[in-house]
Order: sequence, then C-alpha cells, then structure tokens
Amino acid sequence: MAKVTGPLFSLSASGKIGDCMVHFGWKGRNVVRQWLKPTNPRDQQQKEVRQALAAAGKNVKLVKGPQTGLLSGSKMYQMLVADAPATQIWNAHLSKNILEDLAAPAALTAFSAAMFATDTIDKWREMATSLGFTTLAVGDTFATELSPELQLAMGAYAAYKLELSSYTDVMNTYPSNWTTDEIENFACDYTTVM
Repeated sequence: MAKVTGPLFSLSASGKIGDCMVHFGWKGRNVVRQWLKPTNPRDQQQKEVRQALAAAGKNVKLVKGPQTGLLSGSKMYQMLVADAPATQIWNAHLSKNILEDLAAPAALTAFSAAMFATDTIDKWREMATSLGFTTLAVGDTFATELSPELQLAMGAYAAYKLELSSYTDVMNTYPSNWTTDEIENFACDYTTVM
C-alpha cells in the first residue's frame, strides 16, 4: 500500500499501488514508475553465467580480501591495479579477463578438461584449498560443480591472458602446463606483498 502526503497535490508518495505503479524518492525527487514483477530465472543459461561470475568473484575476494591483512594489498592486487586501463577498476579488469573466454559452457568445459588432464592438478587443488576456495555445488544457483582448483586456474588464466609482469616467463605457457613451483608462486601472490 502506498503512503501519500497531500494526495490531490501529490506532494509525496512512497510504495506500490496495486500491481500497477511504484512511488519512491530518488535523488531528492518524488518519482513514479511502472511496477515490474521481480524475476530470478533458474534456466540453464542463467546458472552457467552465475557460476562463471561466482568463480571470478572468489578470485577477486581472495586477491584483495581482508583475510590477507595486507594494507597495500597482495602482489596480485598491485599488479592488477597497475595493469588495469584508466577506464576500469582492477576487479572489473580481472573479472572481464576471466569471463571473456571462459563464461561460455563449451569454453569452460574445454578449459576444465585441459586442467584435469595435467599431472599438476593435485598441486592446483592443494593451493586452491589453502587459499580458501570452496566447491561451487550444483543446485538452484549453479549448473555444474566447479571445483576449487578450477576456480584458481581461472584466475591463473586471467593472469596468463593479461601477461602480468611477474609472469613473463610463465605467461608464455598455458596454465595447464605450469610446473608445481609456478603454481605455488602464483597462489602465493594472492597473499604476499610485492
């Protein structure tokens, strides 16, 4: 039910009237718009997009999360800030480079197959769990299970794609070909200072 002050003069109003219109304040003005029923699609495509976004979000959170206790941010954070174009913030820059190539289900499946075919998958898993990555489980929100090691590898893919300065030697190599030392160094950059 809408609350109105001076109903004939429409001095102010807030709330919904039926399923027709919504009155609210916006930037100091009283405005009205058509009421739209909120939707939350649970179709396969939406789940796949949410899954890729969640993996990107986990990487962003761990790069500059409060759990690192680093006032100036981690080494990875510093590199992303330095690499981000003037029109983008570092977290959007990282997410964009994760999602640009890996958000499509076929691309993520191919990436996943390449990663799980490596001899170093146990090291990816060890480093991902030590950083705090957890499995994104199938359900109403996600289409397929996304393991911790695959989420960390998605962050490594973004670093590979961006050719971040710390990885100039490694970056000539796709993340599925990294050695255990390279994987460990990459994971440490999430929690150490430059």
